[in-house]
Amino acid sequence: MKQLLFTNWHIMRWIRLLFGLFSLQQAFQYREILFGLMAAFFLFQAIFNTGCSLNGCTIPKKTNKDEQ
Repeated sequence: MKQLLFTNWHIMRWIRLLFGLFSLQQAFQYREILFGLMAAFFLFQAIFNTGCSLNGCTIPKKTNKDEQ
């Protein structure tokens, strides 16, 4: 878990973190629940490195050993 949180910080992960923190600040300032939900979504993606950045959502090519 510690390795997941502290390694592999690329530019999109930083952008998600900044956008999540900005949305969180806006949610408190304007008392808007939508900004709070957006903040939770982006902060979750940034902290746990989930999402479809840097080809994260590509389907791996499946090869059969019989075909080779």
